[in-house]
Amino acid sequence: CKQDIAVLNCNKSTALYHLGKWNEAVFSAYESLQWDPQYVKAYYRAGYSHIMLSNSNEAVSMFHKGLVLLNSSSDRTQIADFIAGIFTSINDERNFPSTFPPAYDYIFSARFDAQIWQAVIERLAQKGKWRSCLLLLSEKKELPTNLRVNQVSLKNLFETSESYGRGERMQEVAELVKWLISIGAKAESIGVFPLHAVIRLCIK
Repeated sequence: CKQDIAVLNCNKSTALYHLGKWNEAVFSAYESLQWDPQYVKAYYRAGYSHIMLSNSNEAVSMFHKGLVLLNSSSDRTQIADFIAGIFTSINDERNFPSTFPPAYDYIFSARFDAQIWQAVIERLAQKGKWRSCLLLLSEKKELPTNLRVNQVSLKNLFETSESYGRGERMQEVAELVKWLISIGAKAESIGVFPLHAVIRLCIK
């Protein structure tokens, strides 16, 4: 059965990924898709393997293709995983790959609901992908008005904010913090140390 062979190759890709053999993982994911081009998990596995290989162009392409297949799906978790994958792919890139603009346009034209966007932002925050969160901040008017992110911890953002540089970039970080708090993130998640207490006071 073609579907069974596709599943076997995708499982092989997953195993190779966890062994750090990302080239082989990509190859097995592509083999899976040759047997079943509709097998969404293979796009997901190929996407993350490409991320590990610093191939953001192909990573975005794989996540985008999988997301299109999922558009009519009721599985919000999978949809959120693919959107987060697209933003994870470009988080550390200075210049966006050519596959990103069409994926970006598709994401915002699809009008995903608040539950999906909550999961996306919480996944990105858990992985420390704050540059992607800054990108979402610039499109906040396109996000659902009832969006809430109760599980976002701001501690990592403050611990890594120095990597963003100073001046205007730090102002963006401040705006990101204000936005996240306005949609449900807890100021207390910054931390319990004295400096953090001052930061919380300034935010309030």
